[in-house]
Amino acid sequence: MSDTSPRGGALHELRRLIPYVRKHTKLVVLGLIFITISNICSTTIPYVVGSTIDTLGSSSFTSTDVAWLIAKILALTIGSGFFMFATRRTIIVMSRYIEEALRNDVVAAVKDQSQRFFNERSTGSILAHFSNDIGSVREFIGPAIMYTANTITTFAFALSWMTSLDVLLTAAILIPVPLIATLTYRLGKRIHSTYKVVQQEYEHITTHAQETASGIRVIRAYVRGAFEALRFDTLSKSYYERNMQLARVQSLMMPGMTVLFNISYIIVLTVGGYQVMQKALTVGELTQFFIYLNQLLWPIAAIGWVTSMIQRGAASIGRLGALYDAPSDVTSPLVPRDIAISGIVTFDHVSLSYDGTTRVLDDISITIPAGTSLGVVGAVGSGKSTLVGLVPRLYDVSSGRVLVDGVDVREIDLHTLRSAIAVVPQEAFLFSETIRDNIRFGNPDASDDDVVLAATRAQLHGDIMQLAEGYDTVVGERGVTLSGGQKQRTSLARAIAADPKILILDDALSAIDADTEDRVLRELQQIMLNRTTMIISHRLSTVQQCTTIIVLENGRIIESGSHAELVQRNGTYAAMFERQQLEQQLS
Repeated sequence: MSDTSPRGGALHELRRLIPYVRKHTKLVVLGLIFITISNICSTTIPYVVGSTIDTLGSSSFTSTDVAWLIAKILALTIGSGFFMFATRRTIIVMSRYIEEALRNDVVAAVKDQSQRFFNERSTGSILAHFSNDIGSVREFIGPAIMYTANTITTFAFALSWMTSLDVLLTAAILIPVPLIATLTYRLGKRIHSTYKVVQQEYEHITTHAQETASGIRVIRAYVRGAFEALRFDTLSKSYYERNMQLARVQSLMMPGMTVLFNISYIIVLTVGGYQVMQKALTVGELTQFFIYLNQLLWPIAAIGWVTSMIQRGAASIGRLGALYDAPSDVTSPLVPRDIAISGIVTFDHVSLSYDGTTRVLDDISITIPAGTSLGVVGAVGSGKSTLVGLVPRLYDVSSGRVLVDGVDVREIDLHTLRSAIAVVPQEAFLFSETIRDNIRFGNPDASDDDVVLAATRAQLHGDIMQLAEGYDTVVGERGVTLSGGQKQRTSLARAIAADPKILILDDALSAIDADTEDRVLRELQQIMLNRTTMIISHRLSTVQQCTTIIVLENGRIIESGSHAELVQRNGTYAAMFERQQLEQQLS
């Protein structure tokens, strides 16, 4: 599994969010204005309450005076609540917009990667970014920013009111602040490092859950349900332990804040009470101090909560950043060649190595004229699938060139190149949609008649018509409701409906019985007319009609020619053909 952990400090990682926030500057500014007005209203209330208490303590007041003061308190309360609501409607909504943008950017970053990227990462690890990391970033952008602004403005206005009443008492109240800052900094660092580990454990458990669900048939077939349940339990316990470790760190924040905050109450009661006795403060002014302290309770408590969200958000955006920064070794050229693809494919001294040392393909050279076919055979691991994967640029060569119509595929726009190619892989993948939509996937504009024609040519139409819903049958995840042969034929029909210039069949008939294969091959002869076709197969009967057949061994071409020519040579191909003929006779 690749390393997607963030590098650098929290602030360094959070800088990645600046471009996203800039797109919604208006909402951020409005939100900050609204929360400022809200806190102006809320911090004015204690002053009015104190004035009311002092007015009631005097002998010269009327009911009108008291009613007017109560009306001011009510108006300020409504104003504070309304503008806090407006704050949430701007900043929180902004965070949802950014969450959407992040999801889209993750998809964009993943879809443009080469096959090597997916070989190095599990599906579960990629899904973890969507299900957990993006949510943590949103919590930072929305609630964390809102509560940070709330804390700053509340402190600023409350302290200004308190200072205007008594500077000495205000200074005494601030004694615990350095201790609060120290506590926040130290616990924040621990939360950041611990949360990174939690996310990695979540990635592991997501990967296992995804693989278990996808491979449930294999698990049941080999009676490994109890074993997989035990594995999941082990991963779940590890995830639980890491979360408990994070919870223990986070649980220190609030009690620590509360203790330090209560010290301020003691200071107000001691110093303020003494000043009241000395007539330096009125009872109403001392009451104001207590109300201001109550107003500061949530912002101070929020420091710990916000710190936790910031550290979690930084860890998550770091993991997302590692995904964004993952270099793609397959990209479209900045200035692509303008080309109308006809289908001439040339491998010019092509070599490929995944790790830079071991060659998977070694000096492959062959030309496939437009409208002809190439059969590729060889032992498992000889490089067959890798070879044909170079044409649509699932990989790029380490040396040499792959040419289409005489142009290096690296000079052709990826969309243009891949739009002219249809690939039918051995492991047919179907989406959890209707059969009609699966066949139409490669050509969304295909008519219903085109879909039926493609299915008929793939020898699938009869099977479909036996289903209750026909072409509108939903095949389930990965086509689970269909047999292996039906899935392969659906995948073949998808390629036929796409009407490509270059058709690649990667052992696409391996799950089909011999009789059905024979009928499919007869249809393929018509389909292959006027289009370049590359066929990989372990069954030599599948490639016998190909214009040229090559035999791969350890990434090199050891034999090349037509079926008749290769049989006459008495080499590797002839031995394979004789063995398969014998197996067919024995069966």
